[in-house]
Amino acid sequence: MIEFIEELLFQIGNLLHLPVFLGLLLMVIWVVWSMGAFAAEWRSRKKRGRVDAFLKTNETEIARILAHDAADINLTELVQAWEKAENAKLDRVRFLVKIAPSLGLVGTLIPMGQSLSTLSTGDMSAMASHMVTAFTATIIGLVCGIVAYLISLKREQWLSTDFLACEAILERRLRTATARPARNGQLTVERDEIAQQK
Repeated sequence: MIEFIEELLFQIGNLLHLPVFLGLLLMVIWVVWSMGAFAAEWRSRKKRGRVDAFLKTNETEIARILAHDAADINLTELVQAWEKAENAKLDRVRFLVKIAPSLGLVGTLIPMGQSLSTLSTGDMSAMASHMVTAFTATIIGLVCGIVAYLISLKREQWLSTDFLACEAILERRLRTATARPARNGQLTVERDEIAQQK
């Protein structure tokens, strides 16, 4: 019975060979695409910041919020919604950081099992071929994970800087908007006092 279970699990492991290596190939494509997007974002940060793009896109909404009560709460919600959307994009890269080494490990163990099974038949060339495939999967998984980690780390720093800058800009706008009515009211009182003195 135990031999049947072992053989069944071995065959299931062999069936996973193609899906796992297909996943590794897709992961490499994903990392290359992420590197291209990272380079494009790095260039765009020098020309026009993400904060400027956010403020320009939401200019009408920001003006509407500043004109009503509880503007500080509504502005915070607007920035938090933007932060949530940007972090959701970053989660795609974070996913690679976690899944790449695991997929590489699975891609290593499957060919190693096949390599050990060919050892009993004495087919050294097949064994060597399986071992090369196994170590290639390890390398690909680790490299993809490292690249994804570096990209996510730098993008997290950029996002943190952008969110703080955006909050500072909106805080200044809020203070300017709330100070203006108070200043206008003070000028009206001063004018009334001057008129009464005359």
